[in-house]
Amino acid sequence: MAEQEITAHEAAAQLGYHVNHLYRLLRNGTVRGRKVAGRVWLVPQDEVDRVKVLQDEHGRLPRGDRP
Repeated sequence: MAEQEITAHEAAAQLGYHVNHLYRLLRNGTVRGRKVAGRVWLVPQDEVDRVKVLQDEHGRLPRGDRP
């Protein structure tokens, strides 16, 4: 079964990141993803889930949920 992938814009929304911040994380390898068609980033859903767990473990909230 193929791994489910979502766009960087969708991943950024799920994580509460600005898409430019996520692009930076993708480029430096902090977040796993792949570039297709020269400029479109795809991020595995399990990678988004992994980052969410790290956010929870370190007490960080997505930007939209901060007071």
